[in-house]
Amino acid sequence: MALNPYATDAIEYALKLDADYVDIRVENEFANFIGLRNNEICGVNTNLQESIGIRVLYKNCWGFASISSLDNSSIMRTTQNAVKIAKKTAKKSDKKKINLAEISSRKTSVSDSCKKHPQYLEQKDRIDLLNWLNSRINSRVNIVKVLDLKLIENHTQKLFMNSEGSEIEQILIRASLFLGCSLGGSSNFQRVRSVGFGGVGGIEQFEQYSFEEFLDNFISTLPEIAQAKLVKPKEQPIILNEEMGWNLCHEFCHAVESDLIISGQSPLDTRIGSKIGSEEVTIIDDASFKGYGEYYFDDEGVKASGTLIIEDGILFDVLQSRETAAEMNAIPTSNGRAESSLYYPQVRQSNTFFEPGNYKFEELIEGAKNGLYICDTFGGTADTVHGNFQLDAQYGRKIEKGELGDYVTGFSIIGNLYTILGDVNGMTKDLGSFPSYCGKQGQRVSVGAISPKVSLKSVAVISNIAQRQIRKIDFTRVRET
Repeated sequence: MALNPYATDAIEYALKLDADYVDIRVENEFANFIGLRNNEICGVNTNLQESIGIRVLYKNCWGFASISSLDNSSIMRTTQNAVKIAKKTAKKSDKKKINLAEISSRKTSVSDSCKKHPQYLEQKDRIDLLNWLNSRINSRVNIVKVLDLKLIENHTQKLFMNSEGSEIEQILIRASLFLGCSLGGSSNFQRVRSVGFGGVGGIEQFEQYSFEEFLDNFISTLPEIAQAKLVKPKEQPIILNEEMGWNLCHEFCHAVESDLIISGQSPLDTRIGSKIGSEEVTIIDDASFKGYGEYYFDDEGVKASGTLIIEDGILFDVLQSRETAAEMNAIPTSNGRAESSLYYPQVRQSNTFFEPGNYKFEELIEGAKNGLYICDTFGGTADTVHGNFQLDAQYGRKIEKGELGDYVTGFSIIGNLYTILGDVNGMTKDLGSFPSYCGKQGQRVSVGAISPKVSLKSVAVISNIAQRQIRKIDFTRVRET
């Protein structure tokens, strides 16, 4: 579908109305969702949405307006509204002039590759996949009370144009599968297990060996979690699996989002160049990495690239938009992102992860001696102002005399974002990668849950036996943080 004429007309009109800068985002998104619960299809939703978002800069204020309609009269009216908002706000504002960091103007078109294209795939193929998974799980375990399987696919054509001459088209394709179950056990405590698999491309991803391994691990843990004991709260050495390791990294990296730094919601502006973690800690945000948070250009037309946030424990850089980069005399880091063209861009993470270390998993277990191996997140919360955080775990295994022992559940870990990285004493050589989502100020974007296994010297483990019920879980948001 040719989206360019819509954007070109809107830019010309906004400039005639005296806008200093204009950018236009036009999107055409195909989304397919299908769910299977206890052998029955519980939801099928195929949606095609067109939308346009118009952002204008007038003197010292932004104006933004969007609409889910691509007819010319609606676009002109929306453009006029964006300019009116900027002018009206500018009259009442005493803020200093807004500057944008310079970027290269580009004209290009890029696309993800896909063998099983979501728009041309028969629903039967999707249903066959879910039925196969359902029978595979139920044939191996008999303790599942509720089994939810949800397949989510997106094909998004995105066009970015601005008054500086950029014209960028990118096509992003995603497929993710979320598995969740409520388990029957020997106690009244409700045990829920949920995992996700997926990334860039179509459902051909689920034909790979890595998915078989992932599925086998999911199935094998169910009987153990159903009978797992509640953990005893105490401080102890811990090892985080890939999901939990990412969750810790992700919560910390909210504090390096420059809009939070500028607004005083993060203290890290005074810590750049200082030691904030052990020498084992290097953190990178990289939208060009083929994880669930991948893209080629952000929603301000900045080419995707890697940002070295922490190197060998030293805070090196923070995540920037064009506006925050100009204010902080920095370089844009391709982290200006919006949920869709209906929303205003914010500073957001993409694929954020700990750089792998030099250890084998067995070496980390032996080094911990006695502690807890913590697996799979139920989500996390963090206060970036003071640094307090809590990560909720689905289950864990005791480490006794350097070996993995009994399964435990019903716990969380707590600590402070600005000291916890100093306790990291090792990471594995390999990365795990999973689909996830991040919420911020009412917007939700895809991010890559990528991490090695992470070992920490001592962390507070607390009891957390809140009842979780499968019917209350939205598996598209289960790992949203």
